[in-house]
Amino acid sequence: MISSSSSSSSSSNGNNNNQSLLGVVLFLGGALGYWYHQSEVARISKQAEDRRREERTGRIRAEVKLRTLSKEKEALEWQLTTTDSATASTNGGTTKSSVNHPMVLRCVGTVVSPYTKRMGTPRQGSLVPSSRAFIQIDGSTLQMEALDGMEDYSHLWILFGFHANTTSATTSNTKKAKVRPPRAPHKVGQLATRSPHRPNPIGLSLVKMERLDTKLKRVHISALDLVHGTPVYDIKPVVPWDIPGHHHDNNHNSSSNNALQVPDWVSQKDEIHTVQFTPQAETAWQTLLQQGRMAPLYTPQNDSDAEASRATLVEILAQDPRSSHKGLKVNQRGTTNKSSQTYSLIFCQTQVNFVVLSWGVQVESVTAVDFDDDAYVEGIPLIFEQKQQPVQAD
Repeated sequence: MISSSSSSSSSSNGNNNNQSLLGVVLFLGGALGYWYHQSEVARISKQAEDRRREERTGRIRAEVKLRTLSKEKEALEWQLTTTDSATASTNGGTTKSSVNHPMVLRCVGTVVSPYTKRMGTPRQGSLVPSSRAFIQIDGSTLQMEALDGMEDYSHLWILFGFHANTTSATTSNTKKAKVRPPRAPHKVGQLATRSPHRPNPIGLSLVKMERLDTKLKRVHISALDLVHGTPVYDIKPVVPWDIPGHHHDNNHNSSSNNALQVPDWVSQKDEIHTVQFTPQAETAWQTLLQQGRMAPLYTPQNDSDAEASRATLVEILAQDPRSSHKGLKVNQRGTTNKSSQTYSLIFCQTQVNFVVLSWGVQVESVTAVDFDDDAYVEGIPLIFEQKQQPVQAD
């Protein structure tokens, strides 16, 4: 009787052990299957992302080559038309080229600014008054003596070229007559806007004069809206008579009235009044400044540059730099980003990632970026390294 009971107990324990072992095996099998499934999903997702990145990279590299060839073609056409015009003038005749009055502009300098790409560049320099930059004068084109007396003026007009246009190499000679500006409710005439896509891609910008460095051949400016690498064709001083409605008598008395008239969509206010950094973003910003990622405009040797660079970024984000082609049909400029989508812009050699929340803009993170040397077009990086450099504390 005792032997039978012991045998039953041993059999029961054996069954329990087998069931436990089976449960463990099933659990491990399920976990292994789940892990394998997740690994496959991650692998397939990575392959798709890599393929998408390779396609985008290839497309942009092809665009770089196309733009380069297009500019070489344009330069050759300018040379030919200029020669034809000179020949016609010498012979006393007129040709289509001479009637068009072609003109070759020589670059007198290049802009060095924190706006590495178009995204994040303000639509008007006065909207980001703390921004700083300088124009590096080309000594082979312009002697520094030509700038003597410029420091007596507070503001300057900069005549420049829209060198970062991405469609210049793909559009025909007949460009669109009407465009829709980001803030306009409808299309308007191309020349009734400040669009960079014009018959002649030339821009005029008002900037504040800071100082002249004759040794380094630099004109330091602030309150600008010029992308890094912008070619400068001319610099002119701003005088009171440039301001519509301004009156200045011989006794140096001046007055002005509001004589400017603009459409409502031009003057509408859509600023975002609150911009905050997460603690991680704040720390990263200070670290990147110390690492020289914002030089030569903001350097770690100058204690005030940390505050100045941060103030510039805050002013940029307050203007809501989100692209009008990325989800703003639902979330209009200056409004809450309902989808909490993360946006990014490039400032000097950093990438700023931010979201637009119900109360304003929040900077989520700031990372260092390096640019692909093979993907520059006239100083504009069309592709930047996808692997962002980790920020290391000093």
